[in-house]
Amino acid sequence: MAMAVTITANTAATMSTRKSGRLLKWGVASVALLAGGLLLYMALPRIAAHGALLQAGAAIRAIDGGETLPPDVAEAAYRSYTFALAWRGDNPALLKDRARLAGRLASADPPSAREWRVRAVEDLSAALALAPGDGTAWARLAQAEIEAGADVETILPYLRLARLTAPRRASALLPQFSIVMRHWDAMPDEIRSHALEDLPAFWQRRALRPVLVTAYLDAGFPARTAFRVKLGENERALRDFDRLLVSSLGL
Repeated sequence: MAMAVTITANTAATMSTRKSGRLLKWGVASVALLAGGLLLYMALPRIAAHGALLQAGAAIRAIDGGETLPPDVAEAAYRSYTFALAWRGDNPALLKDRARLAGRLASADPPSAREWRVRAVEDLSAALALAPGDGTAWARLAQAEIEAGADVETILPYLRLARLTAPRRASALLPQFSIVMRHWDAMPDEIRSHALEDLPAFWQRRALRPVLVTAYLDAGFPARTAFRVKLGENERALRDFDRLLVSSLGL
């Protein structure tokens, strides 16, 4: 009798252990499933944003390459970035790219230019609120503000912050250079000097040379004179620049 009781007890214990094991496995599986669902839910904004930008990224690369961007392509890309930002509104890179598209659309759509320029300023301001150490964004904000009608005094702090936060980054320095050349007479001496100091390094990068020609042509006589004096410290560089300038004018 005692043996039967012992066997029954052992059997019950074994069954209880197995049941506990099954419950543990189900518990682990449930936790894993919930964790996987949570991770997927958290990743959904990134997945949606990435999907929206698969085509739009080509428009930004075209801008980077100095290519002509048809207005309909720019508008489609702008809408894609807007969709992506609905999911990832805290992404400063997306805001900066959408601002660049707005700037391009301002040039392509004169009747709506002011609205596009205001949008560019708003996006860059939002990007800088998220990433205040981004020198490129400060330089582009200065450029966007000038294009939207701001005076030089308004953008001087942005130019200084751009140089402070990105003293060697071409994407930050080149917009500054273009602004300084175009508004030479209104610029403080130290900002003019910094811009001219950057000129030889810009010239060494062949991809930037057409931008330098454009900045030169947009400038007044005093800025052009200072440009030629600085670049002329390397006589060959100045000769090559003049050839490129003549070629760009179709002469």
